Amino acid sequence: MISETDWLRILAELGVRPFTAAKWAAPFANAVQPAKFSAGMADIVDWLPQILHECAMLEKLQENLNYSAERICQVWPGRFQRESDAAPYARNPEALANKVYGGRMGNTEPGDGWLYRGRCPIMATGKDAYILLGDQMGQDLVGMPHLIEGPIYGLEAAIAWWEGRVPDSMLGSQVKLRRRVNGGLIGMDHCANLALLCRKVMA
Repeated sequence: MISETDWLRILAELGVRPFTAAKWAAPFANAVQPAKFSAGMADIVDWLPQILHECAMLEKLQENLNYSAERICQVWPGRFQRESDAAPYARNPEALANKVYGGRMGNTEPGDGWLYRGRCPIMATGKDAYILLGDQMGQDLVGMPHLIEGPIYGLEAAIAWWEGRVPDSMLGSQVKLRRRVNGGLIGMDHCANLALLCRKVMA
């Protein structure tokens, strides 16, 4: 059992701001325990670095899509070859979400890309993911997607996402885990460094 005090220390030692660590310690103690994961602690030490990176060390529970045209081209090079292509979506998060997420991941209606943008600590994205997580959690996430922006439901969703999509055979491979969570290797160095630190502070 990992106590609230333990989580406060672990989060702080991993670099979470003290105020944020204090806010999240109790939700972590309630939701994040070895019994919730198929591989127990082996899962947690790989899951934790990934979620901390994805949600900016527990500071942001919905995807930041407020990008410059240059950044849009870097994140979605296959969709935007030139900055002029990205210009209409620069500093326009809703339009960008609908452009890059519309018509896929279960997003079939106008506005679905924005409505089902990345949320929760692992940034679950797309209506299909919201349906699946909602079924696992017993919550109507299609009707109330904002639920997973809070600590308790957010952590439950991040665990459910991980358990449903990350087989135990991937554990220990930062490249495989990053590709599964991110779809690429963005943030790889940060996650790898956090993973090394996590193994020390949770030993």
